[in-house]
Amino acid sequence: KLIQSGAPLSFSQRLKLTAQLSWPAIMAQLSSILMQYIDAAMVGRLGADDSASVGLVSTSLWLFWGLCSAAMVGFSVQVAHRIGATDYRGARNVLRQGITSAVAFGAVMALIGIAIARPLPGWLGGSETVNGNATLYFIVFVAALPILTLNYLGSAVLRASGNMKTAGGLNVMMCVLDVVFNFFLIFPTESFEIGGMVVTLPRAGLGVLGAALGTVCAEMVTASLVMWWTCRRQPELALWGKRAQKESNRWRDFLPTGLVLRNALKVSAPMTLEHGVICGAQ
Repeated sequence: KLIQSGAPLSFSQRLKLTAQLSWPAIMAQLSSILMQYIDAAMVGRLGADDSASVGLVSTSLWLFWGLCSAAMVGFSVQVAHRIGATDYRGARNVLRQGITSAVAFGAVMALIGIAIARPLPGWLGGSETVNGNATLYFIVFVAALPILTLNYLGSAVLRASGNMKTAGGLNVMMCVLDVVFNFFLIFPTESFEIGGMVVTLPRAGLGVLGAALGTVCAEMVTASLVMWWTCRRQPELALWGKRAQKESNRWRDFLPTGLVLRNALKVSAPMTLEHGVICGAQ
């Protein structure tokens, strides 16, 4: 509202606004990296080889995640511009096209990842004892890239609309859910004696596969909540529900237009290239 009013901002107001805008974006990136460390730490209890299989492909996954995140910046910037100009209809139009683009881009990246998943551990110098699990872990992760890309889009447009708490809080929740899902999917069933009673804790015992599935489940829950809030609860962006504007939401409205795609590429392409070069060098 301060920005839309055109009123001059003091240094402290600009500093506060910068911090408020930045911390959810930082949490979004940090949560993805933290989940890798959570998986490696929890799988490490099963043995060194299982932990190594997770760590071997971690930087490759950061590359794919970063590319998906950078690709969505072009849409969130356009949403921010339109909201700043109080063009909420235009912001919703960009959001519709962004949803389709996020799924499409995530699907393309997933197909590329699946195609290189088998030889990738060998390219990275992995041994035969870890390559199989590393491939499995990588495939499960990249297969869920369309979901993760939607999470990046939803979080970014929420920040663009000024809703910092929801975007940041949900990404923190994703890390917590990762620990919970991993606990039940990685380790085998165990029995504990409490007060003379034997209590059996049922768990899946899937090992490295459980770590990948646990993180994907956390991503799915978070992406669902982010998109639900964006499309139904956020006043400036709601496409459906009580707060939605009386607009058609025809399937044609979700098809990306040349203008929106060109504007998105102008912002996203340099960031995507920069991220790819940095991760490639690592």
